[in-house]
This record gives sequence, C-alpha cells and structure tokens, in this order.
Amino acid sequence: MDIKHLSDQLIIANQEKAKLEAELILANIELDFQNEEKSKRAKELIAANKELDFQNEEKAKRAAELIIANKELVFQNSEKEKRAAELIIAYTQLELQNREREKRAAELILASTELIFQNQEKEKRAAELIIANKELIFQNEEKEKRAAELVIANKELIFQTKEKGKRAAELILANIELDFQDEEKEKRAAELIIALKELGFQDEEKGKRAAELIIANRELLVQKLEKERRAAAEAKKDEFFNMVSHEFKTPLTNIKAINQLLEKTTSKTDKNYPFILNANHSVKRLEKLIEDLLDVTKINSGQIDLNIASFYFPDALTNSIANIQMISNKHEIRLENFANILYIGDQFRIEQVLINLLTNAIKYSPDANQVLVIAELEAKHVVVKVQDFGVGIAKKDIDQLFQRFYRVSETAMLFQGVGLGLFIAAEIVKKHKGTFSVESEQGKGSSFGFRLPLS
Repeated sequence: MDIKHLSDQLIIANQEKAKLEAELILANIELDFQNEEKSKRAKELIAANKELDFQNEEKAKRAAELIIANKELVFQNSEKEKRAAELIIAYTQLELQNREREKRAAELILASTELIFQNQEKEKRAAELIIANKELIFQNEEKEKRAAELVIANKELIFQTKEKGKRAAELILANIELDFQDEEKEKRAAELIIALKELGFQDEEKGKRAAELIIANRELLVQKLEKERRAAAEAKKDEFFNMVSHEFKTPLTNIKAINQLLEKTTSKTDKNYPFILNANHSVKRLEKLIEDLLDVTKINSGQIDLNIASFYFPDALTNSIANIQMISNKHEIRLENFANILYIGDQFRIEQVLINLLTNAIKYSPDANQVLVIAELEAKHVVVKVQDFGVGIAKKDIDQLFQRFYRVSETAMLFQGVGLGLFIAAEIVKKHKGTFSVESEQGKGSSFGFRLPLS
C-alpha cells in the first residue's frame, strides 16, 4: 500500500510538472510575441533605443534563467520517470522476493525522502519562476507606459522636425564639445585630486622637515657656541703653554748648565753624585715636556714647519735607537729590518716620532727586555713598526690615544707622562702625508706603526 501511495504521489507530481511546463511554454510563447512587438516598437522609437536595449538585455538574462530552470525541470522529470520505473521494478521484485523486502523497503524509504526533497526544491523553483513572471509582467507594464509616452513624444517630435534638425546638428556639436570638455574636466579633476594629495603630503613633509631643521639649527647653534667656547679656551690654553714654556726655558737652561758642571766636577764615588744624575734626568724630562708643549702650540696654530730634505732613512732609525739605547740598559732594541732608501722629509721630526714610540715601548713594558723595530718598503711606501711586549692597551682606548693629554686610566698612575707624545707624533706623520696604525692586546704588548709615501 505504501508503494502504491508513493506511485500515486509521483504521478500527481508529474502531472503538476506537466502543467508547469505547459505554463512555461505559454509564458515563453507570450514572451517571444512580446519580444517581436518590442523589436517593431524599437525600430519605430529610435530615441528610446538605448533604454529598450538595456531592458531587452535584462529580459534575455531572465529568459536564460528560465531556460536553465526548464532544463533543470526536464532533468528532474527524467529522474522522476527513472525513479518511477525503478519503483515499478522494485514493486514486482518485492512480490517475487519476500526475503529482500526489508532491504528494498529501506531503499524505497531513502528514495521517497529524496523525492520529497526534490519536490520541495521544485516548489522553491516554481515560486522563483512565479516571482520572475511577476517581475516580467511589471516590466512589460512599465514598457507599455514608456511606449505610450514615446508615442506622444514622437508626435511632438514630428511637429518639431524642422527646428530639431537644425538644433540637433547644433546639439550634436555641442554634445561632442561638452563630452570632450567633460573628459578634460574629469582628467583635470583627477590630476587636481592627485596634486592636492601630493601637496598635502608635501606640506606634511615640509612641516616635518621644518621642525627637523629648527631642531638641527638649534643643535648647530649650540655646537657652534660650544666650539667657539672650546676654541677660545684652547687658544688661551695654548697661549698659556707657550708663555710658560718660554718662561721655563731660560731658567731650565741655567739649571741644566749648573748640573752638567756639577756632574763633571763631582767624583763618581761622591755620595752626592747619584743625586746630581737624578737631577739631570729630571731636567731632561722637564726639557722634553717644554719641547712637547711648544710643539703642541705650534701644531694648534698651524706654525709647525718641516725642513724637507733628502736623507738616508736607515740613519733616522739607527740615530733614534742609539739615543734611546743610551738611557735604557734594561731593554735591547733590535732593528729587525730597515728600508735602504733615500727619503725626502724632515729627518729631525721623523726621529722625534721614532724616539717617542721607542720611549713609550720601553716605558710600558717594564717586565720585558726587548723592543723590535721593523722598517719595510710596501707599494711605494715606507712602513715602520715599533713592537713591545708590555702591558698592552684595551680596544676602547685605542681610538683616543692620539688626542691631546689623553692617558689610559688603568696605567696613568703607574707611568709618568702628560699624554702629548702620540698627539705630536701623529701630527708630524700627517704633515708627511702619512698614516698611523696601532695593534695591541692587553697583557701581550702593542705595535705602533706609521706609513709614509715615497713620492
């Protein structure tokens, strides 16, 4: 009984589908007729061509949707017919095969639920088609109203044909010109919008730059004032050093002469002889300090001059080593290699640089007994290195070694000095268009070198 009832429902559903198909065919025929009428009206109504074309496109879309819906309905009908055939076959098979009834009943239940679902989908599609038909009817009514309005307008246009001919030509030209002007205006408007955005961005950037410039100007002003203050302080300091150096020089010369006389007239066995030697050593230290101060004032004022002449470079090396070796018995200064060339420069100042480096090497290696001096020729340059095996220098202090009065804080209290030697040596090397280099490791020693061009 359930199977028969389902079959009846399928037949009823098929009849409903047939009715819907007939209605759709009638609707299509009516739509075709209306389209033919519309095409005739479109030919007569040239002025409304654009609007009607747009509506026809909409109709075509709707017609395409209806065609797709019809195809879906046809496909569903074929599916229903297949399912009905399957149900008939299943009915005959159920009568013959009682053992498989339960299995097939379950399949029929699933098939019936699927058919119910399909029927619900069909009802939804039918409702959508009804709504689409109502929209088409509304559009047709609107088109008829527009057609009536166009007929009236055409009658008015017939009476105004002569004037419209003239005005039409003028309007066509004016429209072309207006279209061109509108395009130009749109381009200009777009360009103006872009320009305004760019101007806004530029104004923001200018504001930022202006603020940055104000801050930078203030910083520059502060730095300028600070530089002027430091320059004035340095000038006063140099003036003071120059005055003090000259004031010390005359009495120091007298003290030196008296000490030298005492050294010559006093026996080496005399108990006062060591004190005289110590005094001579102190005088030499003070004399070196005064010479350094005078050199610093000359460097700062740009008055340090070089006595340029050709000299045998190994002489500068051996003279410097001999001068330092005379006052230092503990360290052996070994000349590993020497540059056998004639060099054009200030021999006295080059020896001053070497003496300063050798003095520092001995001073800062109290537990060592050897200092190495290496001179080599490298790519049209003469390179000199003085290597010690002393306390070494920390990396953080290397960049500041050539500043005036700078001394490494860890060793300042252990070794004598005022921090002028390397500053003067670096300036002398610069005057010869050379460069300085430093390599050092704490606890292992340092290597100070300078590189001078040969030409």
